[in-house]
Amino acid sequence: MSSNKAFKNALHNRQTTNLPYGFEQRMMRRITMEAEKRKKRAFVMGLGAISFISAAMIAATVYVLKYYLSFSMHVSMPDLVVSSEAKSLFVACSYIALLILLLLGMDAYFRKLRQKRHSKSSAE
Repeated sequence: MSSNKAFKNALHNRQTTNLPYGFEQRMMRRITMEAEKRKKRAFVMGLGAISFISAAMIAATVYVLKYYLSFSMHVSMPDLVVSSEAKSLFVACSYIALLILLLLGMDAYFRKLRQKRHSKSSAE
């Protein structure tokens, strides 16, 4: 906020020249947009760095477990016999779970749209 005040003071204290109408507002809007772009860029870079470091730590853990601690990653699973009733029940439960996830995703999307519309109408 103090940078906005400093820009406004500088624009008010400048020498009087014939600038196009709305020049100051357009320039302030551009400066604000550039500051927002920098913040977003810094956020994305931080998120990328966190993701890379997390993946590197997981890879290092797997490497240490496999080569230094002789941890065997081969786990034998017993043979499972699944009946046709269990398979049909699994398919039905999977279908219901996918529907629930789809509905939750749609709910979140529409809430976000509604919130954006509400914030635009209150800003005007």
